[in-house]
Amino acid sequence: MENKKIKTATIILLVIVMVSLLPWAFAAFTSLFAFDKPGSERDPSVWMIVAPILAYGAIAAGCIIASAILYNKNRPLPALIIIAVPLAAAILYALIMGVYAVTMIR
Repeated sequence: MENKKIKTATIILLVIVMVSLLPWAFAAFTSLFAFDKPGSERDPSVWMIVAPILAYGAIAAGCIIASAILYNKNRPLPALIIIAVPLAAAILYALIMGVYAVTMIR
């Protein structure tokens, strides 16, 4: 019974991560406009904001592939852990950017 719950959770997270790639494509494209200001390519704070956005697609794609392989090899728990990585990274990034935004306002 527990194995079935893990497999179900893995499939649900796989779908969520795959669907998250749709808005990521838009976010990745628009994040490139952060470099419009002359000299912004040398600003570390711009790179700190843009680099994780651009990297999310590769992380998500790699985790989708690895999780699907592990799931097909009947290893549902490692598949579940791996597919949770992109979501955990997105949540962590949102928290860090929230703290960064609050400190920039003050």
